[in-house]
Amino acid sequence: MTILAVNFVALKGVFYKLIVVFAVILSGMNVWAQSSKIDSLNNLLPGQKGGNLAQTYLELSKAWNYIDPSKMIVYAEKALAIATAEGNTKQECYANLLLGTGKLMTGDFGGGKPYIDTGIEQARKLNLQEYLCIGLNSLAIYQMNSGNYDLSFKLFHEALEMAESANLAELAANSRLNLGTILTSRGDRTDGLKYLLQALDYYESRKEQRLIARIYNNIAVNYHSWKDYSQALHYYRKTLSSYRKSNDYVGLAAVSNNIGEIYKDKGEFAKAITYYQRTIRVADSTGIGEYYKSYGWIGLAETYLLMGEDDLSLQNVNLALSVFERAKMQEGISEAKLILAHIYLHLKRYRESIQFADSALKVAESIGIMRIQKKAYQLKANIYADQKRYREAFDMLNLAIQKNDSLYMEEQLKELGQLRGELDVSEKNNEIQLLLKDNEIKDLRIKKQKNQTRYLILLLGLLIALFIVMLIYIRSRKQISRQMHEKNQRINEQRLELLKVNATKDKFLSIIGHDLRNPVGAFKDVIGQLADFPEMFPDGVRQQVIKELRDEAERTYFLLENLLSWAKNQKNNISYRPEKLDLASLVDNNILLNSRLAERKQIRLKSNVAAGISIFADHNMVSLILRNLISNAIKFTPNDGEVTVSAKDTDHFVEISVADNGIGIPEENIPYLFQEINHISTYGTSNEKGSGIGLVLCREFIEMNGGTITVNSKVNEGSTFVFTLIKHKTSQLVES
Repeated sequence: MTILAVNFVALKGVFYKLIVVFAVILSGMNVWAQSSKIDSLNNLLPGQKGGNLAQTYLELSKAWNYIDPSKMIVYAEKALAIATAEGNTKQECYANLLLGTGKLMTGDFGGGKPYIDTGIEQARKLNLQEYLCIGLNSLAIYQMNSGNYDLSFKLFHEALEMAESANLAELAANSRLNLGTILTSRGDRTDGLKYLLQALDYYESRKEQRLIARIYNNIAVNYHSWKDYSQALHYYRKTLSSYRKSNDYVGLAAVSNNIGEIYKDKGEFAKAITYYQRTIRVADSTGIGEYYKSYGWIGLAETYLLMGEDDLSLQNVNLALSVFERAKMQEGISEAKLILAHIYLHLKRYRESIQFADSALKVAESIGIMRIQKKAYQLKANIYADQKRYREAFDMLNLAIQKNDSLYMEEQLKELGQLRGELDVSEKNNEIQLLLKDNEIKDLRIKKQKNQTRYLILLLGLLIALFIVMLIYIRSRKQISRQMHEKNQRINEQRLELLKVNATKDKFLSIIGHDLRNPVGAFKDVIGQLADFPEMFPDGVRQQVIKELRDEAERTYFLLENLLSWAKNQKNNISYRPEKLDLASLVDNNILLNSRLAERKQIRLKSNVAAGISIFADHNMVSLILRNLISNAIKFTPNDGEVTVSAKDTDHFVEISVADNGIGIPEENIPYLFQEINHISTYGTSNEKGSGIGLVLCREFIEMNGGTITVNSKVNEGSTFVFTLIKHKTSQLVES
């Protein structure tokens, strides 16, 4: 059977060293044979069903790998649906692996991983070692993309050992290619080239031109890293020619990007831009995904940055960053944010520059990329120096020097090891490479000495400047800080005072408006009838009405006097003055205040409060609570109803209830009755209108007096509001 394998090609650049490319091994089949196979498979589809149709879809999915990865996904999805319905777990396993790999090829790493995980789990259960090797390679690609290089290497190595133990030669060769690529990409070129040359022997024996081209590309990356641009271009162009002949669009995009990196490093920016744009065009026209376009965008961003074109650089780096973040590609994210930090430094937008530099540094530290860490510290030193923050610049330079020394030693050890490597791929150039590397090491040593001298001179200058400005800076900073603190403190105190005053004002206006509305409304109605229909009131009746109006006016005036006197005594908040109160008298007085309103609706007001019950509370607050609860009960009770006020004496509290047989409250409205912001207001049974603030004020005053309030209600049966207040004797015991 044809075996699926995943491999990738390294990309060298100032900011990027790795790009992922996937391949399906097709037994050396050329592009024309591949197209012919697709045609043959399509001709089989009309007459097939069930498992045979699923198998054809699987073959088509593999066949579309190089030509159009999006169609690879389409056919894998079709095969998966049929295999799942038919219960064919083996086909289902392979379809999951093809579908997951296809999504990785288009840059949808998050979408591909669940299918790969499922395929690996199914392969383990079925003991399908071939499929398990395929899944491990794909999972390693995902982990590498996420910055988990150690885990990625471990997975590649596990796949190699499994392939060797099962005598799966093709899978073993693919695992060696993957291991060689990840090692050379991370700088371990000695072991990396060993794996690549072993893979090359196998592919040359099988005449697998696509895979041979990938190894040539990786060798070109090595030459690129040694700055042997002519040799690198030689191998890149051989690879590019092979990809064009085979219509390998993924390979074309990768190599075009690599060639752009060389021209960028050489300072030939116009050529670099041409190749980066070619990468984007290939990815765009063939539908292989934005993942590959992102490398063209990041290359353009860096090139425009070097050219001083900040706007164009910003436009391209943002496009790349959005793709890297969706794919969770940590190294790409850190490099893109480092470019953004450079751009904002050019624009003197220091705060954004520092933020992106810190973000890039954090990601680089999490995945252990020292090269990016050093660049981030150097950039932060430049930002602080530009702001004349010399102490911070000095600290950042120290950290950059430490990273530079560590990076230098690491690179030097790797370079020395690489001199012992086997570099002869198809041409005998080992001696030339040894001489080149000797010169490279000498140049590195000289460069290190020069860099250290420059850093020491710069540090000395920064120290001198720092000591000159330090005293002035510290004095001015302390003075400004002290003045700002005093001003902020005064402003905050004034703001809090204003909030308290406004809150108290609003609360009293609400109280007055709510408690005066009912008696004044009743007064207005009777006066209107006397004025408009005098013939309806004989002398005896008129005298009785006038007497009642006088009584009502006196009660209303008394209420207004209480409220205004209470408001006059308030300053910054509501005063709480508890005293011994006779509960029965308070209830009777407030029933009397609401009697006119009750008579209009023929509602009976009852008090079942026994004499001798005393509470310890604020008189005005308790009166307001009773007035509001009785008034609300009348409001929502229909004509000929009944409102009853009762009291129950407990150990430490008096439990007072106001019950009616009115329309009740819907269950969904009860939680909002006592809320300050979302309280509700509805019309009564006779369209009486209220503000909705009464129950909120009741709750506040009850809590200020040490009690609680609850409500029990059923629609069309009535409501009972129950609240508690402290008994007078209990309060005395507490005080004593």
